Formats: sequence, C-alpha cells, structure tokens
Amino acid sequence: MSREGPRPPQGSLAPRRVPEAYVRAEVASFPLTSLGGFRSAVTELVPSLDAEAGAPTRELWRECERSLSEHASGWSLDRIIAVRDAFWFPSRGHVSHRRAPRQAVSMFHYLRHLADTHLERRPGVTVIFQGTGAEAVEALTHYRWLTFAMPEDLLLAAVPVEPPPTRVDIEPPLLVRHLLDRGVAEVHHHVGAGMDFPLLWASLLSAIGDVGLDPRTLTGPGLPFDEGELLLRWFLATGVTRCVLAEVLLRHETPPVLEFVRGLSESKAWLPQRRRVLSRTLEALSRGRRDVLPALDELRGLYEDLHPLASRNVSEPPDTLDEVWRRCDPIALRLRLSTPNGGERWLVRAGLKHLASMEHAGVHDVHFDRLFWQVQRVRCIAYRAYVQRPLTAGLQWFIRFYGRPGAMKRPLRAVRAEVSYAVAGGDQSIAALEVRTSLANDPIRIAEELASLTHSWRAVLGRTGERASGGRPPEFGVVMHLIKARDPARHWTLGQPPAHGMGTYAEPVPEGRVRLGGRFSDYFASQSVQVEALVDLLRAVPLSLWLVRGLDVASDELSVPTWVLAPLYRYVRWGAARAATKREARGAPPLRLTSHVGEDYRHLMEGLRRIYESVHYLLDRTGGRLGHATALGVEPGTWAESVGAVMMPAEDRLWDLVFEWRLYSDYRLPPALAAVAPPGRPQRVENMLRELSESVFGDCIAPHVMAEAHHVLHNLWCPPLAREEGGVGLDAFSRTFRRLDWSRVLNAEQVRGLLIAYREDERVFQRGQQLVDIPLDASEVDALRSVQDAMRRHVGARGTVVEVNPSSNLLIGNLLDLRNHPILRLNPPIAEDGAPPPVPIAVGADDPVTFSTFLLREYSLLHEAARSAGYSERVVHEWLSNIRQTSMDARFTAPWRPNALHMADELLEALARFARRIVTRHEAPTPA
Repeated sequence: MSREGPRPPQGSLAPRRVPEAYVRAEVASFPLTSLGGFRSAVTELVPSLDAEAGAPTRELWRECERSLSEHASGWSLDRIIAVRDAFWFPSRGHVSHRRAPRQAVSMFHYLRHLADTHLERRPGVTVIFQGTGAEAVEALTHYRWLTFAMPEDLLLAAVPVEPPPTRVDIEPPLLVRHLLDRGVAEVHHHVGAGMDFPLLWASLLSAIGDVGLDPRTLTGPGLPFDEGELLLRWFLATGVTRCVLAEVLLRHETPPVLEFVRGLSESKAWLPQRRRVLSRTLEALSRGRRDVLPALDELRGLYEDLHPLASRNVSEPPDTLDEVWRRCDPIALRLRLSTPNGGERWLVRAGLKHLASMEHAGVHDVHFDRLFWQVQRVRCIAYRAYVQRPLTAGLQWFIRFYGRPGAMKRPLRAVRAEVSYAVAGGDQSIAALEVRTSLANDPIRIAEELASLTHSWRAVLGRTGERASGGRPPEFGVVMHLIKARDPARHWTLGQPPAHGMGTYAEPVPEGRVRLGGRFSDYFASQSVQVEALVDLLRAVPLSLWLVRGLDVASDELSVPTWVLAPLYRYVRWGAARAATKREARGAPPLRLTSHVGEDYRHLMEGLRRIYESVHYLLDRTGGRLGHATALGVEPGTWAESVGAVMMPAEDRLWDLVFEWRLYSDYRLPPALAAVAPPGRPQRVENMLRELSESVFGDCIAPHVMAEAHHVLHNLWCPPLAREEGGVGLDAFSRTFRRLDWSRVLNAEQVRGLLIAYREDERVFQRGQQLVDIPLDASEVDALRSVQDAMRRHVGARGTVVEVNPSSNLLIGNLLDLRNHPILRLNPPIAEDGAPPPVPIAVGADDPVTFSTFLLREYSLLHEAARSAGYSERVVHEWLSNIRQTSMDARFTAPWRPNALHMADELLEALARFARRIVTRHEAPTPA
C-alpha cells in the first residue's frame, strides 16, 4: 500500500464470469426492451405469474430466462430471480410507489421504480442515487450498464420532478472544470456516428417518412422485427401512434383513445379509408400483431398526412441543430419545440402524467396504456439495435451496429459538424474537434463533403464566438479514412461469410472470375481511385490542407493486410506535401497520419504484429497516432487464460511467427526494437516457421528468407527498394516487382518467387486458409510478454500516441470491466518499477451513438476505472490532466488565423469554385 493508495496488480483482462451489472441491467430493462414484451404488449407485471392475468408476465419471464441462460455465466436461477423481483415487483424503494407483495405492478410504477432506483429526484441536472454502504460503490457501474440496455433519456423523463432532469451529472466536477478551463480536444470521432440516440431517433422519425426510402436499406443480420420492410412498417406504425397519443394528450379533457379515434369520423379531413388504416395501425401496435399491420404504402400515406415535413427533411435537410429538433419530430413540430429532445420528452412526461391521473381517479384506458408502452418498447428495441450490445466482441459485430442507422441519419446531413461538437462536449465548449469521414471516388464529391462539414462548422463558430477555450474559437479538422472491407460482394457485412476466405479480396483467383494482379488487387484499385481523388483535390485547393488534417484507415481490421495500405498512405503523404508547398496553402502544417490497429485480433501476437507494421511502414517519422492499439496493454497471461487456445488461418500464423523471429534476430528493425527472447523460444519459432512455411508454400523456407519477404512486401513502392516512388492503381499494383531494385534484396531469387506465389498462386492461398490450433502454453505467453514489452518501448520512444476510447474498448474488446482497461498498463497513474516506459495516451469517444457516450463521459469512465483500481483522487486527477495535455499536443487540428469565421468562408468559396458551384458568401467578420 503506497501513500497514494494501493497499486493494483498489473493487468487482468476480463473476468471469467459475466459482470453482475450486465445481468442486472438486462433483467431490469427486459419488460421494456424485449421482443417478447412487445409481442405480449404487457401493461402490468403480476407477481404470482399464474392464472390468466399472470400469463403475459409468465411468458415474459420465460423469455428472459431463456435469453439470460445464454449469457449469465456463473449465475444461478435463484440469483437471477432475486434481481427480477427487485426490479419488476418492487417492495422497497421510494415510498410513493412501493407495492404490496401480491399486487400487480403497472408499467408506470415499474418505470418510476427503475428511475428512482438509479437517479436522484432533482430538476434540471440530476445525479446517480448512491444509496448507502456497499450500494454506493457500484451505483455508477450499475447505471452505466443500464444505459447500454435502454435509452438514458427515458429514465430521465420518468423522474417525478418538475422540471424534469435532462442530464445526469456523472463527471467529477473538479475534473470537468479542469478539462474545460484548460482545453480538451476530441481526437477520435467518426462523424457518421457523431450523434446521440435522441438525435438519431428524431432523425429516424423523418427518415421513415421519405417515400423514396428503400426497405432493403433496413436489412441486415440481427435487426429486430424480421428486418427490411416489416421493420419499416413497425417504425411507421410507431410514428403514427406517437402523433395520435400526442393529439389525445393535447385535448383539454383527455378522452379515451378509442373515443378519440371514433370522433375522427366527424372530421372531413379523415376519409373513411384513412380511418380504417389508422384503426388497423393502432390495433396492430397495441397487440404486437403483424397480421393486422397495414401495408407499407398505406402506412406511408397515413404518416405523410400526420408528418408532412418528413420527406422534405430528407431532400432538404435542416440547416441548424435547432431546426433538426423542431422539424424532424412531428410532436416537436406540432408544439413548436426546438429544445433538445423536446418532442420525445414531452410525450413521455405527458403520457406518464396521464397514466398517473387515471390511476388516481380509478379509471383505466386500456388502449392508451397499451399504445403508450408499445411506442416506448419500439424505441427501446431500436436503441438496442443501434447501440452496440455488450458481449459482442470484435470489429465484425461493431461493423453491423455502426452500419444499421444508415438511411435513418439522412436528415442530419447538413448539421453533422454542429451535432458532433454539441455531443462531444455534452453541450459544453471544447477546444478542438477532429471528425473522421470516408473518401469518395471523385474529387468533386470529396469537395462537397468538406464544404458541407465546413458550412455546419461555421454555425458552431457563430454560436461559440471567442468563448471556446482560452479566449480562442474551437479548432476543427477532418481526418479522411480509407475503409477496409472483406469482400466485394459484402457477404461478410450481410452476415453470410463463405468458408475459408472464398470470394474475399484476399483470394488471388476467385472462382469464375479473373483478378489481374493477384490478391487484394481489386481492393487496391478501388482505394486508389479514392486516394487519387483526394490528392487531386489537395492539389487544386491547397487551402483545404487547413481543413483536411489527417489520413486514417478503419473498419474491418483483419480484412486487409498492412502491405496493401502502405503505398496508398505514401501516395497521399507525398501528394499533400507537394500541395503544401504552393503559395495558396499559406503555410499549412503537414498532413498527419493515424491508423486503427491492434484492436481486433485472434491471437495477441497478431495484434502486436499489425501495430508494428503500422508504426514502421505506415506512419511517418514524426510519430503519428494509433487508433485503439489495445494489444499493447492487454496482459498476456490473463488473455491466454481467458482464451485458452486460438484457431486461425495458417498464413496469418506464419506472418506472426516471422514478425516474432525478426524481433529476436534484430532483422531490419529500427534501433532498440529488438526483443529479449525467452529461453528456448527462438529455436521453437524457427522450427514452427519451417513447418508452417512448407504447409503453406509447399517448400520449407528459411526464417531469414521469410523475414526478408515480409520486409520487401511492405516496401514494394518505396525507395530505395523501388527504383522510383510508385503510383497507385491496378497497373501499378500489377507491375510492382518490375520496379524493384532486386540488387538491394537479400536472397532475391527466393524472395521474388515466394512473393509471387503469395500474391498470385491460388493453391498457396487455399493452403494458407487451413486452420491451425495454437495452444497458449507458457512459451507462448512468455513470448507475448517479451514482444509486447519491446513494442511498448518502441512506441513510447517514437512519441507515437495511442488513441484510447474506453467505451469502445469495453464493448469491442469485451473487457467487461473498465478496471481491466489496458490503459492502466499502457500508461499507469503511478509508474511501476521494471515496467516499460508509459505510452502516450489521448482520449476520444470514437462513435458516440454506437457506444452511448461522449468525450467528457470517456474521461469520467477513466476516472472511475482508476479510482476503482485503488488509485487516490489526487493521483487520478494528475494522471487525467496529463492525458488531457497529451490529447491537446497530439491533435491534428490547427488554429484558423487570423480569424476562424473568415477562414471558413474562404474554404467554402475555394471548395465551391473547385466544384463549380455557386455558394452564398456569408458576411466576413472583421479580422481579429
């Protein structure tokens, strides 16, 4: 025990059992978040679970039990039942809604109890209910897991206090004040997922009303309600029902829903056919019956009548964030509400108030009761479809969650930068924002994308003025990223991956196709078009280098190897450097580089190898940044214990062994990177290399030849190995070997034959896809520790900053508990004796809607993780202060001088000239 608090043991990765907080959250939210709850339209929970009245509760519990039995490892049924009883049938908690043990619990009291269990009754800004004793320690953890299970804004709206709370103050106040006063930078933020769920829901309420929306855009593995057209029909039915409930609640004396609908017959605006469609819609939703649900065209026509602006919000998106809130939600439009989440909050508050008043008066409107809770269920189910679920580790799961909102985001197109800034800071001003967006196939489209983001950013500048940080306006930059993909037919994305890599970009000769250039040539050609478009834009509009601040590669990490990306990175880096020399660039700082890497891996050595390849062959010598790179911080022993054994393709295992051998042999490595080999390990690696190379290539290849091939493969376009700096495109890819100066290659003949076979021989590919089983024994763990220590020293010595995203790492890395976050090994609050030097860390939120988070929340989660691990408040505060400073120092953005608004206008004008479009020029402000 030190004076600063106990130092936690280095590294546990993930507990063997599922965290209690996860199971509690799943059980607690189940009546609102499950498809079973929707199908049975439960309006009350009956403790006895018997007879006719208890049948819906009984079926709900059985589905809950089935669902949890797959995930609640180590939990007995008695424990799960105890959690169910605590949340479904409250006999304790706030005195105003305690129920007698045998009395049925209405959904109204259930939700109120759920809110009271976790949140204090405070107006405006509330805090987590801490309880006493041991409860206080875990309250924050339990609440965080509950917000992965259901929308936070529903819990806030259920707090019975006026005015209702609109946010939860989780962040430590001294930490937040310190961050905002000194300036905090958001360095890892994908603009395509930069909204929060309330914004996405408001956008969805307009997007579903677009008559041009193809239901096929709502298809994909894991989507609820059988996906596609049926999912769209349920969304439309929910949108219609929201409007009906709002009209009922707006009446001076709220009539029963059935009476209200019958009264529409007296209105000339409601034709008989429309009334029949409305009645069937309400009937279908109130009972969860798809057989009654009207056809898509009928629902579209009905919703268009109720929300006539919906389609226009897609074709002519709102220009400001306030307009999004006012126009996208039909209830907000009806009530002229422009406050954030105003329409949804009004509906929930007014609906709960009406339910309470009916209960007090002894009146029961069964139709209102059912419809109100069914609307909430559809919204909760949508939340769980769009926010990544716990226990879905790996980037393949993330890609599904990230891609699902798709067309639902279109009404937000014009305000993405404004949305990202508001969400990143939790509606508070931050110093800098980097957003990431993908490239396009022609420079005009890239220019239009940049102009759209700049136009939206101009609204931020107009709103914040000089108040952001240190009296300076906030900085803004765009990081363009390449997208890794598994196969051209998108079979992996659609959830139907063929066996053994068939049809992927990696296959040299796919069945029934001709692929010139061998493996990955099609992928390289498609990405070449995009990087050429970017360089063309930078060359034509050098001023855009103040806006385009970096290059990244993201998405399916394991799908494309680093050697394919290396020439693309070099091409953009050289093109940007040439553009920066032009007078029109006005001395723009160099384009910076980063790479998503080391987050998704089958074997920890695979993650470490890809980090090495990115650092050594992709990033420039100024350091750059690494996205996630959790493989650097995961404790190898605990990882091996939790995994047990690894199965992976033979060729990937082969390259991992080549990488390991290079580190032991100091083969063409940067200075001081060589790893200390565990006793006996080098000989074992050599033996495995020879055996596996014979299995893949049909010939036993010496380790030094494999090592040279690995090095040459990543330098095919790069002098001095290449006679000239290569271009991009299919022709360049196919002719790489002709441009090589083979006199500089050791064992040139063998290396050439090996690389040609690797890139072009279908038999080598097929043998390389054979699966090998790797037992994670003591030798393997010792090797991982040695290699990881070497890589951490190397990354730290280069000044390469690792971008940490706690919520993303928690879910994609399946950490289950933030106390196990790799950051506590990578950059511990107190340096450990004998450990490698700390790796510089920057913090970002990654994808706010996908991970239900934002930048300041990520800092607070790290605060929670370090405090839970035993570090003192003072130590944690200093640690996070250093991380904040590193994030600021490592940011890619640059201040727009002499005046940010003036620079925004100049960028808009330059991009418009390039795109040959006329743009309305804002009145330029007086230079500061």
